[in-house]
Amino acid sequence: MNTLELAGFDALVLAGGRGTRLGGDGKAEIELHGKRLVDRVVTAARKTGARRVVVVGPESTGTKADAVIREDPPFAGPLAGIAAGLAELAASGNGEWTMVLACDLQRPVAVASALIGGFGQRADDGLLLVDAEGHAQWLAGIYRTSALGSVCAELGENLVNAPVRRALNQLQLARV
Repeated sequence: MNTLELAGFDALVLAGGRGTRLGGDGKAEIELHGKRLVDRVVTAARKTGARRVVVVGPESTGTKADAVIREDPPFAGPLAGIAAGLAELAASGNGEWTMVLACDLQRPVAVASALIGGFGQRADDGLLLVDAEGHAQWLAGIYRTSALGSVCAELGENLVNAPVRRALNQLQLARV
């Protein structure tokens, strides 16, 4: 059992996009193997040990989550979603670590398991997934909750549609 399993973690599932590349249909609602993408990600977070799972997106996306909230304003981007999710988690006491996952992961259990498995090699602020082509997947990581909160607070009003890569790249992260 690694340190993360002993300490516990919370999870944010980001499902607030417009789905413009899908003709306006929300990615979260798409079904794969008979299950909605968002439900598969929530299940993966729970399966790997998440204490609480908050979905950030439309009310319909969080049927399996502990809470569903919306970033303000809606469609304000992933960082605004993370900030809103952190605020919701804080209402019941933030844990030290927060897993952040996009709602449209093709293999969410594999992603969440890889993050948990690599947690022992984390840097000060956590770790994130790197895909087979070497690209950092900023919406597939485990981050120190306080570090995520600090990044969001520093951006303040500039949080809306801020580039995730630029904001989270300042954190000390291992890659798995």
